[in-house]
Amino acid sequence: MNEHWPSEHHAKSREAFADSSFKNEQDFLDLLDAFPNGLPRDFDEVVAWIVNKDGDLVELEQRIVPIVGAANLQTYLDSQTLLMTLACAAAFARSPSLQTWCRVKAFKYNSWQLARWLSEAMMAYVQVTLSARDAYVLLAKEVFSGLENFSLQSKFDRTNKERASVWNCWNKRQDKLEEIWCDLRGGQAFMIYEEELSLFQVFYKLEPDEFIHTISGSANPYLVSAMLFVAGIGAFSPRFSEWKRMIAAAPPAFEDGGRWNGSVLMPLLLVEARSQLLQVERLHRNPGSTFTSNEIDEVKQEITSTAKLIVTILVTRQDALAIFVRWAPWLIRQILGQTSMEIDNVTSPAFADDALIAEIGRKLGESPLPQASPDDAPLWEAWCYQCVLSSLAYNGHIQAPAWEIFGNEWRLLPEDWVEHKGQLLRAHASLIGIMNKEIPGMAANLLAYPIAQSSSPTEAWIALWNDAITLREIVEFGDSDAVKDEYSSRSEAGKLLLLLFGIGLAIFDQGAARSTDNKSTEARSLVSLFTELNSATCEMREIDSTLNHDKWLLIVQHLAIRRMIWEYPSGNETTSMNPQVFKVDDTPTVSDILSEAKGNVIELVAILQSLLLNSPDASRLKANLNTATIDLFDVIQSIRSLNQSHPRKYPIDEAQLRPLEGLLS
Repeated sequence: MNEHWPSEHHAKSREAFADSSFKNEQDFLDLLDAFPNGLPRDFDEVVAWIVNKDGDLVELEQRIVPIVGAANLQTYLDSQTLLMTLACAAAFARSPSLQTWCRVKAFKYNSWQLARWLSEAMMAYVQVTLSARDAYVLLAKEVFSGLENFSLQSKFDRTNKERASVWNCWNKRQDKLEEIWCDLRGGQAFMIYEEELSLFQVFYKLEPDEFIHTISGSANPYLVSAMLFVAGIGAFSPRFSEWKRMIAAAPPAFEDGGRWNGSVLMPLLLVEARSQLLQVERLHRNPGSTFTSNEIDEVKQEITSTAKLIVTILVTRQDALAIFVRWAPWLIRQILGQTSMEIDNVTSPAFADDALIAEIGRKLGESPLPQASPDDAPLWEAWCYQCVLSSLAYNGHIQAPAWEIFGNEWRLLPEDWVEHKGQLLRAHASLIGIMNKEIPGMAANLLAYPIAQSSSPTEAWIALWNDAITLREIVEFGDSDAVKDEYSSRSEAGKLLLLLFGIGLAIFDQGAARSTDNKSTEARSLVSLFTELNSATCEMREIDSTLNHDKWLLIVQHLAIRRMIWEYPSGNETTSMNPQVFKVDDTPTVSDILSEAKGNVIELVAILQSLLLNSPDASRLKANLNTATIDLFDVIQSIRSLNQSHPRKYPIDEAQLRPLEGLLS
């Protein structure tokens, strides 16, 4: 397996940019060769001056000038600045203390060259002074400790305030792990620690294991994130080899069952892995152009192979299962906010997240997964984890998870609504309800899957809906305990019922997809479920007067479409390759649904337009209109009259109305 980030592959195809103003380790070694007898005593005096005195850059330059002259280096390019930088490196080796570091930092503030060349000078000095290695490591640890406890300050008040501010905000957060998953809200942590990064570059090059051990003990994710930057993880020049090394050495962050122990290194490394995966689509894209079919295949292949590479490295850890228990719910959370088309689109982040979850499932093998998220997980995570289990089960990696605990959450007594059980239901469902864009939607489908796989899915959902009587009473009559904002309680209960209905519709869809005989026991059970779904819709349209009301009208369209496309005229059932659910005389029929909508011409037209878009058989629709005794000409005239009276309230889409008028011929 070719172990590189996609960005590394693409970087190889670009020409390397050589900056002559930047000096590397070899430049300093070449300078040292100009002193065959070793650096002169005057150089040692400059080093001693740096260690013991608070001088400025001008004085440092003046002290270096005689050394340049004595060695006849006047024509040697940048000899003075090179020697100044080397003297600072030697000062660290002689006195690896915060005081020395601060004195050299004062020079760095006023010299671009010294600031950029210092790490290279230190690496060169290690080659000629073996004791410098231990001194530099000791200095780096001292500086890291100073940054952690805020005893090491920047010259700039703004930087000090930023460091203190992000740390204070972090300590106040209750959702610390979620903040890391969000990539620390996109903050460029390395910028507020930029002054010290050159030292930590040296630390990582000299003692990578000690470097990892040092940063692993920090609880400051911003500081650790900056340290990862110097190790070649994140930002401008990410290297897979360094990420892999970190993954192998990082301490456990998640205990058995997925409980987070507060360690920030592993979560940050997971965020970096996802970030690199999301880069694939961007790396392939040319501005102003769209992907060809071949390019789409290439992007898919690279995303899939990169996801496999990431998970393959992670499973080598003993705590891999615990990692997946906490990371996968976050990944699926990103997916639940997308439509099914977006999830299948390589340009969508959801495609990459789905690839990671699929690869996690393949690598888990027979590993036993917990049936619930750990007790320290935020409330939104509980149902997202349930969705993860369902996704893995759907793809054949594990058995369908139990759903009884999930089902019991919906069984509320009136007094439960304001108590812990009702609050827990709302908290678990809040994120899912917001993110579920479609009807029934990805979240509803995943939550429905274990029920759909049970022995009696129809009976199970009907029982859930019946047990949700408390929610329907709140929607209709309000919450008696709500002193001021009764509407919020009614709306919130209505949203929960929309989700529960979506789960029922998803159960129906999943069963219908497997149905090949509309006379089978399974198909007859699905018809019973459809009847209950239709009854539930009629009830909710009557009792829900909140903003959720329009969604129930949209649901009617979905039911009508399913009733139309999964019904086959007598004698044609066995020849159809589509799912077979309904017989012609199964109720409610399409005519029944249309009859129910006759009193609202806006709703009726919306249903008819949906049917035409999804079922082009005009003759069947005409027959249903006749059975429902609906005069289509009058309907069209009514909608045009409404539009003329209130164009903004009753807009007309001529492109959609035209096919309806075509039914009149």
